[in-house]
Amino acid sequence: MRTALALLLIAALSLPAHGSTEDTWLASLSDRVVQDLAAGKPLLVEVHVPLCDNTIIACGNAKLGDGDNPDTNLYWWTTPGFGTWFARRGSGWTRTTKLKEGETGDPDVLALHVNKRTVAAPAAWRKRGVPAKFEIQIRVRAWRGTAIDRALAAYAADVSGASPAQIVAWVGHNRLMDVDTYRWPEPGADIKGTIAIACHTAAYMEEAVPAATRVPLLMTRDFLFSNAAPLEAAVLSFAAGGSYGEIRLAAATAYAGVQKREVKKIYGVFTNPADKRWKKK
Repeated sequence: MRTALALLLIAALSLPAHGSTEDTWLASLSDRVVQDLAAGKPLLVEVHVPLCDNTIIACGNAKLGDGDNPDTNLYWWTTPGFGTWFARRGSGWTRTTKLKEGETGDPDVLALHVNKRTVAAPAAWRKRGVPAKFEIQIRVRAWRGTAIDRALAAYAADVSGASPAQIVAWVGHNRLMDVDTYRWPEPGADIKGTIAIACHTAAYMEEAVPAATRVPLLMTRDFLFSNAAPLEAAVLSFAAGGSYGEIRLAAATAYAGVQKREVKKIYGVFTNPADKRWKKK
């Protein structure tokens, strides 16, 4: 009973204030996605994953921190890693592309996976012309660990308009913790959502990244193990028409599951405009 009450409290605290600037941003992103889906396009998610590299951070051991080898890497090979999570039994995903080093078109992209699944459209989206079912595609790039600066530049460009994806994500080490300053591109014209799952991303991105065309779906406020589970949960929650609060709770619940922790104890790790700590625009 105590756990159930705690989860109800978390859910209540997840609800954002109505009428905020960030709410308008989320509504605009939903409008863009609805238009794309109604036109027969998929919901495309672009994910940049710089492999964990022991020359940059401590990754656990030599194999987990071999940034040149996705097949043993912490962010790719482990159970919630991007190379295995979407292929787990009963995941609901189908892998349509699996490219390795030498096949991706970039010497620093050591793997490129595309995973797809079909989901039911929320009723509000169906009323606006979205088919009853639509496709989500998650395209993940495993960047060489020592090419993390190139990976960050690619993420920054994609979330600012370079990618056709409606959602662009960064999952891995927070490279911004290692540099004195970082100059972000100006926001582009195309509306995109962004997810940044790395240690303390809000502290480094909350003021510089969010904008009307860079909608902050999920960031973090603590140290954590970057992995695919909260990314998947956040995407599926958004695709179900979820609010900021629902997206945040879904990500925290998924992360708690793979970490075998209580949701209420790690809930504060994740943040977005539903969080009372968020700096409102």
